[in-house]
Amino acid sequence: MSAQPAPLESVATVHPLKRLWESGPSGWNHALTRPVVLIPFFIFAALVPLGLQYVEDNSSWTDAQFWTLILANCAMYACLAVALNLVVGYAGLLNLGFIAFFGIGSYAYALVASDQLHQHYPLWTALLVVMAVTLAFALLVGVPALRLRGDYLAIVTLGFGLIMRDVILDLDRPPVLAGHQFGPDTLNLTGGTNGIHQVDPFNLPSSLPLIGPVPHFRMYYWIFIGFLALSVYCVLRWRNSRTGRAWVAIRDDELAARAMGVNTFKYRLLAFATSAVMAGVVGMIDAAFIFNAFPGNFDVQQTVTIFIMVILGGLGSIPGAILGAIAFTVPPFLLQQFVFYKYLVVSIVLIAVMVFRPEGLLGTVSIRPRKTMGGTLELLTAESAVEASELPAVTDTEVADLEAAAGAIVEDPEWKV
Repeated sequence: MSAQPAPLESVATVHPLKRLWESGPSGWNHALTRPVVLIPFFIFAALVPLGLQYVEDNSSWTDAQFWTLILANCAMYACLAVALNLVVGYAGLLNLGFIAFFGIGSYAYALVASDQLHQHYPLWTALLVVMAVTLAFALLVGVPALRLRGDYLAIVTLGFGLIMRDVILDLDRPPVLAGHQFGPDTLNLTGGTNGIHQVDPFNLPSSLPLIGPVPHFRMYYWIFIGFLALSVYCVLRWRNSRTGRAWVAIRDDELAARAMGVNTFKYRLLAFATSAVMAGVVGMIDAAFIFNAFPGNFDVQQTVTIFIMVILGGLGSIPGAILGAIAFTVPPFLLQQFVFYKYLVVSIVLIAVMVFRPEGLLGTVSIRPRKTMGGTLELLTAESAVEASELPAVTDTEVADLEAAAGAIVEDPEWKV
């Protein structure tokens, strides 16, 4: 007796939410990155400050500005997490000096929009300067460093981040090299430990139609949200392009990608430079937001913080990067009453996620090492090598049949002809 096919009604009656839950992280990311989800999300995020202000105006609650500032900080970290996820989650490059580009963008804007050098560039001119300076530093570091891989690349980029912080701290006086001083005694580029103060905010209208006067903090919250939306849109477009597929191929197995004709160095450098420029623009917005550029805003601890957000949300997941930024920024303020326990709670949550969900909340790439590594490691490990005598013999007839069906991959040498 033959088996009867399952009735179609049972498939049709499955609830969409159950089907979405069973689809796993890949299905979740696909659903959360659809325009029908992203557009309402960003509209809701833009309306949150207005809702907070409405609640404050009609009640005794007075923390609308405080929570808007927290949300602006959260949006800034979400922008950085999306930019870092581009280079780590998609291209697989461990860039531990990522936050240095955030600082470069902050100081580049501060130098052309303050009294430090007596320059006050317009907004779009300053934006071009910030992008050019950040791109120049990214190429300066990326061209030699991206020939390395794994831990070696991480060490080089970490050294770059530490060097940039020390350079900015020391450029409050003329640099001296081999006993020669470069510049006059009054030269002060970065302000040293004091940073650069009185940075110009963006020249934006102070009121909007149908809304009225817009406070400074609310305007910059909307700027961060707008740049986050632009970053998400660009990353989604790149992910579905040839460039995005090349990044994923390099992340999964660089040797195989190179064997298939992918210019791995070009695409690695493209991901590195793009992520750096995005971080530089975020640094520019932050400098205009707080009217200052401080060296403490881009130390190594900030890199660790953004890495935690990316890993918590999931490598290679855009919604995961945003979720990680929210989960790591907002709860510490909600747990302010538990001064001695809030970081303990956050640490326990992170450890639990890493143990039970190593891919992150929405990630599709595991951070656990593979049981059998692919790529160059197998070629360099003697234990995994296969002797030629152990391979099955291939007759000339089988070779001729294969070449007739698929074509010869390598032409016969002249001596054999």
